[in-house]
Amino acid sequence: MERRKFINQLGLGAAASLVPTTLLSFTPSIKNNTTNKTLNFGIVTDVHKDLMPDANQRLETFIHQAQERNVDFIIQMGDFCMVESKNKDFLKIWEQFKGPKYHILGNHDMDKNSKEEILDFWGMPKTYYSYDFGSYHFVVLDANFLYEDGKFTDYKNANFYVNDSVRTYIDNEQIEWFTSDLEATDLPTIVFSHQSLWHYQWGVKNRLTLQKIMEKQKDKIICCLNGHNHLDYHHHQNGIDYVEINSMSYQWMSDKYSSTDRFSEELYKKYGNLHHIAGYKDPLYAFASLNSKGTMQIEGVKSEWISPSPYKMGMPKGIDGMVYSAEISDYQLKF
Repeated sequence: MERRKFINQLGLGAAASLVPTTLLSFTPSIKNNTTNKTLNFGIVTDVHKDLMPDANQRLETFIHQAQERNVDFIIQMGDFCMVESKNKDFLKIWEQFKGPKYHILGNHDMDKNSKEEILDFWGMPKTYYSYDFGSYHFVVLDANFLYEDGKFTDYKNANFYVNDSVRTYIDNEQIEWFTSDLEATDLPTIVFSHQSLWHYQWGVKNRLTLQKIMEKQKDKIICCLNGHNHLDYHHHQNGIDYVEINSMSYQWMSDKYSSTDRFSEELYKKYGNLHHIAGYKDPLYAFASLNSKGTMQIEGVKSEWISPSPYKMGMPKGIDGMVYSAEISDYQLKF
């Protein structure tokens, strides 16, 4: 039987607007054997504590909303914070949520640290793992590997600032684990990663291997969620939905579109890269719900650019078919 996926653009934030629903076709999925209880969780990515002056306040807003909604768990999808004593207060805000909390490694989390140091600082047990919650299965992947001369190397202390062709890989051991993990579950599954599992330019380099694994089990896959690109975007490919979750904080601008008018002079002196930051007025995050009818709802916050916006600086709106924006869209996916 043919099913349909609806993608809506309604909003959680004050700047939300109603736009036409997009209708997408997709293949039938696994029989939904969930309980009647709806599972709710909060999503945030690319907070960038070490770049964004008000990162603490932004995370506080998300945690407060997660507590108000009484969600079952929260997950951050990378580029969170480095191992710095000054970031302990930031982690304390994260810990204010008393329910389960999950982490994903982002590439910039290893700008000054090893993976082992990050795991210890965050209290994260492994760099990749899976877990069952309610009647659903969740997979967390680690795409922070270099691959050169037949050898995989963990990101560590900014060693990934090299030729793009040798970075953003998932190692073979993890791929074998992922294959076995998907085969072993009968539950509808969400796959999390920091970097995209579909994007041809900014995604995981050996993504085709991952895609083939998922496509063989696509009746189990609800969707793949990633951060990293600071984009609000949806892509449907070979029966699988890939959803890009926008950064909580900003979009990085090249020198051509940089500005020293968005923040105070004091902050520009304190944060050396702040002129590259095109910030969002409000923190962006999303809440997702999964129900026994086989529907996943994603409700995203919508905001505005801190003036001047990148477009006022002359940046073209089309970036490889995508548009930078200060929002996270709403989605409704059927599985």
